[in-house]
Amino acid sequence: MDHFIKDICEEIGPRLGTYSQEKEAGLKIKGILEKKVDEVALEDFNCHPAAFLDFTRVAWIAIIIGTLFFWWLPIVSSVLYLYALSIFVFEQMFLKEYVDFFFPKRMGTNVIGKLKAAKEPKQIVICSGHHDSAYEFPLFAKFKSKFGLLAYFTASTIILSALASITKFILDLYTLSSLGTNIPLLCLPLLCIGMTSYLTFQLHSKMVIPGANDNLSAVAVVLALAHHFASQRLKNIELWFISFSCEECMRGSKRFVQKHYEELKNSKTINFDMVGRGEICIISAEPYYTTKHSFDFAREIQKSTDLPIKVVRFGGTDAASFSKKGLKAVSLVGLTPHNYPDTWHELTDTPKIIEPAKLDKTFEATIKYLKDLDSSLN
Repeated sequence: MDHFIKDICEEIGPRLGTYSQEKEAGLKIKGILEKKVDEVALEDFNCHPAAFLDFTRVAWIAIIIGTLFFWWLPIVSSVLYLYALSIFVFEQMFLKEYVDFFFPKRMGTNVIGKLKAAKEPKQIVICSGHHDSAYEFPLFAKFKSKFGLLAYFTASTIILSALASITKFILDLYTLSSLGTNIPLLCLPLLCIGMTSYLTFQLHSKMVIPGANDNLSAVAVVLALAHHFASQRLKNIELWFISFSCEECMRGSKRFVQKHYEELKNSKTINFDMVGRGEICIISAEPYYTTKHSFDFAREIQKSTDLPIKVVRFGGTDAASFSKKGLKAVSLVGLTPHNYPDTWHELTDTPKIIEPAKLDKTFEATIKYLKDLDSSLN
């Protein structure tokens, strides 16, 4: 597993979703899977990857225009502020591709390998990771576990600006406005402009991280599992080994679930993310993506592995795409003591930071769970 991570980082390097390096990594993963499993496919899909982060620019423009209207038409301001807030909520928290049409369309490619059960399959279990890597987040390196607070505080200034504009509209309606009321109310939109400007233009740089932990560590575990079970097939479980494209814009797994939903109604998905560092945990919820995973499924895995069940405090994983559609899914993630990912979207995410023992722990725990599940299906 460690060799695979080093190999991709050294030969291919950073892998921004839909770009040539990501596609090259996908082809390499496909070549490895072809030697292990019964069937491998590449599945192309279209998406607008830039929208997932640069939605902030659309919201920022709406806020600027809203503030220009604040003094004379505050009701227009309130509508624009609420629109800006809705962009944040629907684009990020509900993953609705709300403003994607503003951004260029590109093609991503998921890699899917299937290993048949030794007997008639009674269960499909997906083991997944993603092979794209992210833009550097300088703000995360600066704020670490407080980064989430920065994002939520910025969103709160949009709410306060909407309330300020509604208040000014009511005061204007009853001819109660004055400089003494208007100037303090205007301070909230100005604060909002400052915060959204800071977040919009500092959120990510143009540098793309090597992505050793996020998320070649997961793909390495997925490939190791394919190697293991190719020679020790499970009797009752058909295993799908998937490396998603475009996780950093949450589109690859979403397109996969949309395409295969009918096949997956009785499936279980174990997604891996950043398992090369930190405490390996079973993630039962991703509040930032307004997602709760199957707690029964999490407990089932815990019973076999003794891994702790936790909630990731900010960000999310491909498991959200499954759980949002009512499919059973969890993620195994390496977390810091603050329940945040380690070295998230930082340029220091190189093979040097990978702890092989964490890869081994994830690999062995998954094998234990899958064998226990297979036995229970006899």
